[in-house]
Amino acid sequence: MLTPLEAFQILQEIPVPKQKAYVPLIDCLGGILMEDLLADRDFPPFDRVMMDGIAIGNVNIQEWKWEGIAFAGEVQKKLDNPNGAWEIMTGSPLPINAVAVIKVEDLDFFEKEGEKWVSTKNQNIEIGNFIHHRGSDILQGQVILKKGTRLKANHIAIAASVGYSKLWVETLGEIHVFSTGDELVSIEETPLDHQIRSSNSIMMQSALQQLGISSKHHHLPDDPTLIHQALKNSLLTSDILLLSGGVSAGKKDYIPGILKDLGFETKFHKIAQKPGKPLWVGSREDGKVIFAFPGNPISTLVCFSIYFLSWLQDQTTPFPQVKITGLPAPLANLDHWIPIQWTNKQQAQVLKHNGSGDLVHWQHADALAWQKANDTSEELIYFPL
Repeated sequence: MLTPLEAFQILQEIPVPKQKAYVPLIDCLGGILMEDLLADRDFPPFDRVMMDGIAIGNVNIQEWKWEGIAFAGEVQKKLDNPNGAWEIMTGSPLPINAVAVIKVEDLDFFEKEGEKWVSTKNQNIEIGNFIHHRGSDILQGQVILKKGTRLKANHIAIAASVGYSKLWVETLGEIHVFSTGDELVSIEETPLDHQIRSSNSIMMQSALQQLGISSKHHHLPDDPTLIHQALKNSLLTSDILLLSGGVSAGKKDYIPGILKDLGFETKFHKIAQKPGKPLWVGSREDGKVIFAFPGNPISTLVCFSIYFLSWLQDQTTPFPQVKITGLPAPLANLDHWIPIQWTNKQQAQVLKHNGSGDLVHWQHADALAWQKANDTSEELIYFPL
């Protein structure tokens, strides 16, 4: 049976299915940019005023005749009087002949001989003060976003600013989440005494949504014919399948055999760990990948968080470590994933709970600590939840 470390190493060799698509900009968040984006003009495209105040042409005096007001969005003004000043707003083009801006907090406006004037007590007025010069960020034709960038919100803003309403991006293939088991009913139903509401699938879908990844969901009964046909149909369009339940050693654990019939190579089945021992992972020659999780809610949570999300986000060791109090004795032949709570920034404690079926107490877990078999250390690797 594999150790968790060996499982991580195998996962690193399985490519995450990707597809290239020309996507509306609003839908590009999280995608990988597949082209260089060029600045379509200088940035900023004009000498831009950085503060509300006045724009002046003479920095050697402390009193200027008021020429008027220039607002952002207006055509560039011109300073005709070398000893004059335009009252100016943040974002406005710097008036022609102006060489510096004085912020409004340093100004006094007053009238002299029926005309409006402005003065300052600031003795240190330098040429270029509060001016964001044209082209100082980037020049027209230069690469403003590089191919291969994983797009964040600020990247979307940059693309919009240079006129891209659509982008060629590399995105994840379609993800389809399946819950399985006759004991499960939908959230809206009232379960009978021998039934439980389905929670694993919505947990996984919510975690994916938090990463900006959408997914589909269907529930399957413990019927091998129906499972086979549903997975076969899903694989026509979906590149990643996440299954919950049906991978252990029970009489109705049909999933491993069905996946073999569908052409999947088993990369591993069962890891020497607690909880989540029966985890199954496989791939097919066409690049499709399936993670089949144990049906126990905590086992699914652990395997999904530790293995699937790490694989999806290309996370590799080394992982962070923390000192933990209250650790149980290490297991002899199994690695142990232990829920922990932070006590401060440098230390954590083991979360008290009633086993791997106890969702109620596990809600208070901040992270999962990795206690390797026979490891008596109090400082362990952890994975945030």
